[in-house]
Amino acid sequence: MLNRRFILLFVVLSTGALLTPLAHSAEIKKGQQHSEIIQIEVRKDIRVVYQISSDEWKKGVGKAFVYLKKLSELYDESAIPRQERNINAVFHGDAGYWMLTDDAYNTHTKTTAGNPNKAIIRELVEMGVSIELCNQTMKSQGWSSDDVLPTVKVVIGAYPRIIDLQMQGYAYIKF
Repeated sequence: MLNRRFILLFVVLSTGALLTPLAHSAEIKKGQQHSEIIQIEVRKDIRVVYQISSDEWKKGVGKAFVYLKKLSELYDESAIPRQERNINAVFHGDAGYWMLTDDAYNTHTKTTAGNPNKAIIRELVEMGVSIELCNQTMKSQGWSSDDVLPTVKVVIGAYPRIIDLQMQGYAYIKF
């Protein structure tokens, strides 16, 4: 019994001794830069697939577009060439209508302002991001190819496309 108490006391005291330096090293004062920022190690053949099905907005556009742009810009700032990265964004479900032309968007949303996402979609495509829309979502909504922005690629289905890309080694991010 004495051995067990001694072991328990030792474990408790040594755990506290180990965690105390970690707690102090994690403290960063307001306005102070962290001394060590982990950089990107993989700089070639970067493969990412985003699954976007949620109709969430940020800064006047679909939220996923904001984060797709941030990722692309971060890779640019890190001097990772665009030819070394493959970023695919697969849209379906509630976010599918973000891919529509102004007329189709207005009809779908019962508005007259046009699609607020078209400029950022064009910008992302110019940055090398593949913007893809699920054909099954198109069918369920009654949209034709004429209803979809010309820079958007249509894929047979969101899930088969995502599975295919993951099996090719793509990292998966869900929105």
